[in-house]
Amino acid sequence: MKNWDIIVKYLNNEATAAEKQELEAWLKKDMANAALYEEIKLSWEKSGEALPDDDFDVAAGWESVQEKIKQKDNIIPITGRNSSLKWVLRIAAVLVISLSSLWYYNNSDQTVTQLYVSTTNEPRLITLPDGSTIWLNKNSEIWYPEKFDKDERFIQLEGEAFFDVVRNPAQPFKVQNKDFEVRVLGTSFNVLAYKNSKQVVVTVESGTVALTNIHFETLTLTKGEVGSINRSNNHILQTVNADLNFMAWKTRKLSFNNQSIKQVCDALKKHFSIDVIVEDKTIYNCKFTGSFDDAKLQDVLKTMEAALNIKVKTNQNRVTISGKGCE
Repeated sequence: MKNWDIIVKYLNNEATAAEKQELEAWLKKDMANAALYEEIKLSWEKSGEALPDDDFDVAAGWESVQEKIKQKDNIIPITGRNSSLKWVLRIAAVLVISLSSLWYYNNSDQTVTQLYVSTTNEPRLITLPDGSTIWLNKNSEIWYPEKFDKDERFIQLEGEAFFDVVRNPAQPFKVQNKDFEVRVLGTSFNVLAYKNSKQVVVTVESGTVALTNIHFETLTLTKGEVGSINRSNNHILQTVNADLNFMAWKTRKLSFNNQSIKQVCDALKKHFSIDVIVEDKTIYNCKFTGSFDDAKLQDVLKTMEAALNIKVKTNQNRVTISGKGCE
């Protein structure tokens, strides 16, 4: 970025639209950038609770921070321009607190290549340096190092992915973005975290998973359990998995066991990216059972028509369900 002021302006709700866009691009460019931002954000929040007291030598701390930052060509120091004294004090406090992180990320081995993978209309299988695998759902993105750090295996995700992680207690496996962190030693689990999703949802297929929100509240999840984070209030919740089709995007299989038409329609919407209109709400009282390998929309709809008192019409990406329904 042109100036580290942008981070502080963003945290202070003073960044312009262009500056927000620049910051978002910088965060996506490198996982280390995102991790550093989280450190600075945490320090900023703490500094807002308690600014340096009278015994804190702000001038000396500021001068020390600026001098160390200047030693790196790719780091442009914060100038403090357009800042009130209180703002300058707060920036100084943030950088003094965050200096260890800043120094680490800019003095670590920069020869490690950061890899980026994205998908559009089809899922993709990725094998990681440690032998772990990721099935990346459509319209998703991940960032990971060509060679993992000796202390941890770090992945950044936007979208949805299924992880099958090789167990290594000495090298924890972490999946993160700005809303959550998933930490495991070796297990398999699914993470749904699209940008436009109202929730982050982690579903565990095997082993144990630790899910943490931005307030450092953590859930320990085991096989068959789901952890969710509400993005509007960061509320974190643990439930039992009742969705038989959470992995349908990967397996291409759909399964319904005496489920309501509402549940069936929700699964069809997600799996086939369609709209479903139900004309008579009594249809929601119907229950449906069926299993489909390599599921095709028309096969599911024809089976539903034969099993229930309904009629189905399709028009491009819209499905309309009508009929007498069920009492």
